[in-house]
Order: sequence, then structure tokens, then C-alpha cells
Amino acid sequence: MVRLALPLFAASLALLASPALADDAARGRAIDAYAALAEREYAQAVASAESLQISIRAFLAAPSATTLASARRAWSASHEVYGRTEVFRFAGGPIDDVHPVTGEQGPEGRINAWPVDEAFLDYVAGSSTGGLIADRSLPITAETLVGKNGAEDETQVTLGFHAIEFLLWGQDRNPGGPGNRPSSDYVAGDPIRDRRRACLELITRLLVDDLSAVAKEWKREPGRYASSFLALSPPVALGQALSGAASLAGFELAAERIGVPLSSGGQEDEESCFSDTTHRDLAANVAGIVIGLTGDGGAPGLLSALGPEPVADIRARLARIQELVGGIEPPFDRILSTPADDPRRIHLQVLEGELLGLAGALQRAGSAADIQVTIGTGG
Repeated sequence: MVRLALPLFAASLALLASPALADDAARGRAIDAYAALAEREYAQAVASAESLQISIRAFLAAPSATTLASARRAWSASHEVYGRTEVFRFAGGPIDDVHPVTGEQGPEGRINAWPVDEAFLDYVAGSSTGGLIADRSLPITAETLVGKNGAEDETQVTLGFHAIEFLLWGQDRNPGGPGNRPSSDYVAGDPIRDRRRACLELITRLLVDDLSAVAKEWKREPGRYASSFLALSPPVALGQALSGAASLAGFELAAERIGVPLSSGGQEDEESCFSDTTHRDLAANVAGIVIGLTGDGGAPGLLSALGPEPVADIRARLARIQELVGGIEPPFDRILSTPADDPRRIHLQVLEGELLGLAGALQRAGSAADIQVTIGTGG
């Protein structure tokens, strides 16, 4: 019988009791794949926003129910592509962090800010001549829209996806469906309609510009964010990347996008309240988390830098979350007024809990691998 010396025996038990850790090469591959994924996903977000821009220009050239429907479809498609990139938020990257040279905040608040105070931008029920668009003392310029965006209140949104969403759909006053702004709102020849046309075209152009600026930072070129990210030590780089996924799951999705509207009961607190596509937003966000953690196209995900035991737990949680988010019954806003025992509300609450659980699991997995994973709230 072979007898182990006591220190060696104790060390062997410790190895058996703790999860195996990925080696430096595996961590390096995970970091490289994460940067490549970010570059690819943001490039796709830019391309889809450019397609949206083409559809909106076609709509403005010939406003009709058909061209408006086409622009709306393009908006939904583009917003879903962008939704997959949100796994890169809260991770110290160019989308929402302070630029080290200019000191400017990342453009996330110009790209996807919500909720939207509709009356600040355009007419609403009970105020047919209200909003920035009707205020002819203000020129419809990029400077005006940028300067007014969230200047006095974060709900005074004049830029990004949800300002465009409101301009395409109008207020959602239909309990069973989305808003129904008429295409005639964009027929040229009237001063206010012409301002609305200019506003929609300009907001869309600024959206493309802002997404393009973020996409450029993920190119592997000197002076770009990607270069500085890849130069970080593996524990720091992985900590930032995993913190982004954990924060998106545990704070942004669970607390802000599910918890707040469930608590308030108001459709104004759901993300895409004008188009009634919030359930698709959540699915896109979850898809981004899954790709970021598990990999895409044969490339390794962030989980490849962790030990096998926590990875198995996280994969199981991801599978449950995917099933739950796919089972949300639209429209999202109808769930908000349901009683506490309604199965649809309970379904969302279970999803909320699973997202919080995923964030905690990522923190524990990071701790076991000597990687600091935090859950932040962004800028």
C-alpha cells in the first residue's frame, strides 16, 4: 500500500475539492475571442442601423402604410441586433465608460435611452401641438437634439432607438397592440410635418454615427479601445467582461427591465412600449449573454476561462433563462396589470429570479478563479 506524505495528501484532497482552473492559454483565447465577438457584433449593429436608415429614407420619400410598415420592421430588426451587443455594457468599454482621452461619457445614453417622455418630443393625446417638434423657435439640428437629450430629465429623450420608435409608432394607447401613428404624419408640405420628417431622418443618422463610433473602438488598431483591452492582465480583462454579463443579467434585465415595470404596473416603464416588442428585446439581450459566455461559431466563450463545476451550473442556468424568455406571452404591457397570482406575472418573476441567480453564479465562479466580478449599474 502506498502511503502519501501528509502535506502531499492534504494538497491532493484540496485539488479534488476545488474546481480545476483554466490555464493561461485558455484565458488568453477567451479574452481574444471576446474582443473579436465585440468587433463582429458591433459591426452587425452598424449594418442593421444603416438598413434602418435606408428604410426610413424610403418611407420619407413616399409616406404610406406600406413604407411605414417596412420602416417599423427595419427598426425592430436593428434594435434586436443592437440588443445582442448589450452584453458588452457595464464592462468598462467604449459603449458606456468615460473615454480616457476626451473624458466624455460613452454614447449608450444617445443610443438606447428609455423611458421616453413622449410629450417632450412630439404631440400626444390631449396635447396635439406640444413637444420639441412643434416648437418652431427651436431649429431641428443635430446640436438641438444632442443638447436636449436628457438635459433636464433622463426621460427627455431626443436621440436613439426609442426616440425613433416613438416617431414611427406614436403613443401606445391600444391595450392589445402597439401604437398606430398614421403615415400621413410624414407627408411633406406642412411646417410641423416637415420638422417631424427632418427630426426622424436626423435622429436615425446620429444613431448610425454613434454606433459606428463604438464599432471603431473595437477594431484592433493602435489607439483603439480593443488594443488597450487586450493589453490588460487576464484576470482584469476577464473580470471586466464577466462583470458586464453579470450586470446586464442581475441589474439591467432583472431589476430595471423586468422588476421596475412589474412593480409600477405602468407600460411607460417597459423598454419598447410603443412597438410592443419588449419581449423580443429581452430575448435579444439573453442571446447576447449566451453568446458572450458560451462562444459563437466555434470560438470559445468567457466560460472557457473558468473551472468545469461552475461552468456546468452556469450553463444550466442559461438554459432555464432561454426557455423562460422564449415563453413570455406578448404583449409585455398586458402582464403589468395582472394580479399577483396570474401565471404570466409569475413567469416574469421566475425569469427575474433566474437572472439574479445567474449574476450571483458568475460572481462565485469568478471568485473561485481569482477573478473579480462585480454587478454595477452603469453610468
